Amino acid sequence: SVAESEEEGEKGEKKGKRKKRNKKKRKVKDNDSESKEDVADDNVEDMQDDIENMEQDNKEEVKLGEDELYAWLELRLHPLLIKAMHRLGFNEPTPIQKACIPAGAHQGKDVIGAAETGSGKTLAFGLPILQRLLEEREKTTRLHVEDEKAAEGSSTGGPLRALILTPTRELAKQVCDHLKEAAKFLGIHVVPIVGGLSMEKQERLLKKKPEIVVGTPGRLWELMSSGNQHLVELHSLSFFVLDEADRMIERGHFKEVQSIIEMLPLSNSSDEQTVKATSSCETVANLQIKKRQTFVFSATLALSANFRKKLKRGLSTSKTATADDLSSIEALSKQAGMKPNAEIVDLTNASILPEKLEESFIECSDDDKDANLYYILSVHGQGRTIVFCTSISALRHISSLLRTLGINVLTNHAQMQQRARMKAVDRFREGENSVLVATDGFARGMDFDNVRTVIHYQLPHSSDVYIHRSGRTARKSLTGCSIALISPADKAKFYSLCKSFSKENVQQFPVDQAYMPAIMNRLSLARQIDKISSKNSKENANKSWLQRNAESMGLILEASDSEEERVRGHKQRKATSAQLQKLQQDLNELLQHPLQPKTFSRRYLAG
Repeated sequence: SVAESEEEGEKGEKKGKRKKRNKKKRKVKDNDSESKEDVADDNVEDMQDDIENMEQDNKEEVKLGEDELYAWLELRLHPLLIKAMHRLGFNEPTPIQKACIPAGAHQGKDVIGAAETGSGKTLAFGLPILQRLLEEREKTTRLHVEDEKAAEGSSTGGPLRALILTPTRELAKQVCDHLKEAAKFLGIHVVPIVGGLSMEKQERLLKKKPEIVVGTPGRLWELMSSGNQHLVELHSLSFFVLDEADRMIERGHFKEVQSIIEMLPLSNSSDEQTVKATSSCETVANLQIKKRQTFVFSATLALSANFRKKLKRGLSTSKTATADDLSSIEALSKQAGMKPNAEIVDLTNASILPEKLEESFIECSDDDKDANLYYILSVHGQGRTIVFCTSISALRHISSLLRTLGINVLTNHAQMQQRARMKAVDRFREGENSVLVATDGFARGMDFDNVRTVIHYQLPHSSDVYIHRSGRTARKSLTGCSIALISPADKAKFYSLCKSFSKENVQQFPVDQAYMPAIMNRLSLARQIDKISSKNSKENANKSWLQRNAESMGLILEASDSEEERVRGHKQRKATSAQLQKLQQDLNELLQHPLQPKTFSRRYLAG
């Protein structure tokens, strides 16, 4: 057919182009006087061929435009990494990636980086690590793009090459997931090592000898101090990363971080010593082992002029900080052995808030916060929403109330079991319009797609926490909305926050008061239901507690109530149950219909 002949013609044309490019490449090799520009063009064409071949081999219809290719090719990344980036939907590198990848991947420099939340910091250190591991592997095994299937099927690990520390379990899992996706075609193994999970399971993971380990300081040090072979044999360690370093300081991981750093081989040890130590390891045999690279990343960066000057001039920074001194990024960088000539990349701006973030507030009483929260979720609740509280009691109150109102709410706070917290995170990612109520421990580092709205049910205690809360939305150059619910007592604090970000004209969020009569009807019923249910739960919990303790001590509880009191109590419980059932029926009837605006009445709150 005509279509088939056209397709064959296109294939033949592509084949012819590739032959011409190969011919041109041979000329470049034979002719030393060829211009650098032509060589660069050939490199671009080679990578275009590689990616084109990979797309054909996998029978995919993903077509990459020249602009998309050049955005990544300018960074001279391996074709397999470029392929992974496009599969993940990253058509071009972010500013922090553009600034860090050349220094980390090709110049072998240490990097201290800071950028706004959601800026792509994970791949800013992850891609240089993967790039250099790929280059080393190709030198030893001659792995080429055509061997992609063999790379994907590879199951053997090797010595530990990269150790990445994060302040929280959730962030460790997130970083690990990102790196796994980026390394999908490389046969490079990444595992998370965090607390709250089975030690035996994590030891089994380490027995497979993954090249990259991402973990929290507490669990990593626990395994290292117990002599885990994979974590203590660090002679081949080439990369050490401190992610969210400012948060690492805040969370008080001083002792563990310092202990881990003291276990690391000196980053300035000679190549000869390193090669000798690694001569028995197949994956790095006969390679010229380079000095260890250190990456320190944070959302904020405060370095003294003297420290910056030393790094710029290539002067040594002494590794003399103690646990008590680790109160700044600068001290932590020194402790980690940051080398002279380290690259400092500071992309934080005056506000340190995402560029496309829309900030607003609703002024209301504490009692009316529930109504305004329900209004936002019901009328403007498109996309994922995170509601932040400063206290667990407030979190429990609003999550219970919202569930009663028919909103499927997920929760995340420090008193939850780790497995339950991770499950909540996964479920939040799965739902397009999920609602998560969380405390401030969840505010930093976590990266979710399509979080449309962040609601501050209670204002945070510091501007730093406000930054990280608001930074959960408007990520990856998308728009997002941050809404603060402000009571009269919160006014001074909120205006102080706005002033610190030079945001003195934050707009009031528009609340359509015509919705409020219907909202208040639903809310009144939900509060009554919640109050009765909570009382019943407490009574049942108290009875169960007494019964358990009596049984454990071998006691028999005697009925203290008279027959008359028991009959009266039975009648009261029956009446309460009937009342609860009636309230639930009334609420269900209202919830069956969409929330509709009615004529405005001044009896209801002003937004």
